[in-house]
Amino acid sequence: MTHTELTQEESTLQAEAREFAQKRLAHGALDRDLAGTFSCELYEEAAEAGFIGVKIPESLGGRGLGLFDECLVMEELAGGDPSFALTISISAGLCGGHLLHHGSDAQKNSHIPHLTKGKIGAWAITERIAGSHAAALECEAKQHGDAYIINGAKMFVTQGMGFDSLVIFARTLAGKDGISAFLIEKGDRGCRSVPLAQTLGMRSAGTAEIFFQNCETPVERLIGEEGDGLRQAMQVLNDGRVVLSAMCVGIAQASLEAAASHAKKREAFGKPVSDFGGLRGMMADSAIDIATSREMVVAAARIRDAGGDNREEVALAKLFASEACLRVCDRGIQIHGGYGYIAETPAGMFWRDARVFTLGEGTSEVHRNLVCRHLFDS
Repeated sequence: MTHTELTQEESTLQAEAREFAQKRLAHGALDRDLAGTFSCELYEEAAEAGFIGVKIPESLGGRGLGLFDECLVMEELAGGDPSFALTISISAGLCGGHLLHHGSDAQKNSHIPHLTKGKIGAWAITERIAGSHAAALECEAKQHGDAYIINGAKMFVTQGMGFDSLVIFARTLAGKDGISAFLIEKGDRGCRSVPLAQTLGMRSAGTAEIFFQNCETPVERLIGEEGDGLRQAMQVLNDGRVVLSAMCVGIAQASLEAAASHAKKREAFGKPVSDFGGLRGMMADSAIDIATSREMVVAAARIRDAGGDNREEVALAKLFASEACLRVCDRGIQIHGGYGYIAETPAGMFWRDARVFTLGEGTSEVHRNLVCRHLFDS
């Protein structure tokens, strides 16, 4: 993130994340993508370097910094390996963040430090029939004595194959106020994960469908109060969408840099293709998309860190950055020509990974409605 107003501490953090991303993540990211494998060793390295749980309090193993700092880190990591960055955003941001803001002291102390040290958390709200309409979910949790019995299924769960801790949402009463959040642990009986083979992108992120069949979880694993799950989810997603927008900036920046590098090396009609006006125009448009997205992320993060209401800025940033990222990555393939259409360059990986961001954590259509809600309610 090129920004003239970074403090010395922020610049140092950004540089550390960039070095890790370029030296440890970027090399091998395409191979991991093609093989659909996730490197736990690299993930543990990231934890040791302090890149997991940037805004988790130091008392729980994090750095105790702000949302803006987390965005600085996640932009850089996403440019190195999008699937890797997505795992961190879900594990520390959604799962860890959910426990931090809504969990009991026992839940926080027993799970969050493990997440910041490299254990993987997942967060599951989406179902086959309940995507953007989260209040329509059908997964049920019924109290039986000192436990809840959970039945149902969750779809599109990032790291659903390899999680250690999982926050899920299940219906305890009818209506939107009847949704509650629960903590599931690795190895719980009645919880079974099935990989979603051949996802378009984020192939290293262990995406899965999770089935719950009479899965028994103690009442102590209810997060917060019964019926408060949907409110909790919206609060956690507000920060998550800012981080996701920062990741879009990182992927777009990496895509543009790869395209520019190729354009300078590739020759046609006796000169580098970077000299052709059509391609230069595309790269200029991409640079504008990236700069605009970045400033939107900065605004949303800075307002949040200052204690302000940033919901409008979040909706704008998530909508624009996700769609801008897809535009930039699409141009990247075009600039690469035929080489962008085959697996030996990262151009296709960036495009495939970018595609999910107009869908996940609220579709573009949902965010257009949110933008209009702020417009008409103001």
